Amino acid sequence: MEPLRNEPPVVELVHHDTVLRDDTGLRPVAFQPTRRRWPGVLAAAVIGAGVAAIAVSSHYDPRSVGQRLDASIGDAKATVAAQTATLKSEAQALGERSAAATDSVAERTGTAVSDAGITAAVKAALAADPALSAIKINVSTADGVVTLAGPAPDDKSRDRAAVLAAAPEGVRSVDNRLVVSPGTAPCG
Repeated sequence: MEPLRNEPPVVELVHHDTVLRDDTGLRPVAFQPTRRRWPGVLAAAVIGAGVAAIAVSSHYDPRSVGQRLDASIGDAKATVAAQTATLKSEAQALGERSAAATDSVAERTGTAVSDAGITAAVKAALAADPALSAIKINVSTADGVVTLAGPAPDDKSRDRAAVLAAAPEGVRSVDNRLVVSPGTAPCG
């Protein structure tokens, strides 16, 4: 008879339908899944298709691979150059439209500012005139055209108001709508 040995028992681990044995005892064993073969087969098929495509393309094109590569690069450069030229022309057109819009806005803003300045200058000139200073004359300006409205004490004052309204720079014309009222005399 053999003497009894004090050997550890064999432990079998079951993990995802795979039995792993550990002959040394309670030491854990790493799980190793079965190796799949389809990625290798797929890679081989792709490489084979690439080689076949090169072989077939060589059959119809007498140029070498280097010549075809150079031709492809030349075509790509031409396409990039054409697209760059298109983008440049579109950017230039956009810049011109933007500049025109900016000029239009600046022109309108400048007109509004100059109209306000003209109105202020006309009101100041009317207030400085002793015959017109106490009379309520409405002054408005649109695109350089000054409109005067309200009462005037006499024809001379009415004409004087038109001359004063035409004096500031930027006035294109004066629309004199002052009405002569004999009872409208300046207080003073």
